[in-house]
Amino acid sequence: MGIRAEHTVAIAAPAEVVLATVRDVGAQPEWWPGMLGSEVLEEDDRGQVRRARIVNDAKVVTDTFEVVYEHLDDGLTWELQGSSRAQRSQQGAWRVVAVDDGACDATLELTIEAALPLPKLVQRRVVGDAVRGAAEGLRRHCEALDD
Repeated sequence: MGIRAEHTVAIAAPAEVVLATVRDVGAQPEWWPGMLGSEVLEEDDRGQVRRARIVNDAKVVTDTFEVVYEHLDDGLTWELQGSSRAQRSQQGAWRVVAVDDGACDATLELTIEAALPLPKLVQRRVVGDAVRGAAEGLRRHCEALDD
């Protein structure tokens, strides 16, 4: 069973801006702490990312892996393809909900089954820190764009 974490942030930016930012997988390292690189490997016929190679600083190891994305009306989901040095599995989702014309809530859900022999307490902390950091990074980035 994997470690699951979720974090929601209120963002003072329109939902469309936040959703576009989340879907721009190639630019995620600009605002997602610990993401060292993101290479788009495949796009669908609408130009949306289907598959990407991600390089993350997982605190105890640098991890390179591929994920497959699904674009939803209110967000983006993904799943790890195969396994990696640090992960056996990963499922994630961003959900963006408009609160009013100029603000929204963004929620990141992430479940990871680690391949490294780390205590569950350490795994929970690493995943929880990653989720909070990404959500706060998204908020700061989108609010700066909207200035």
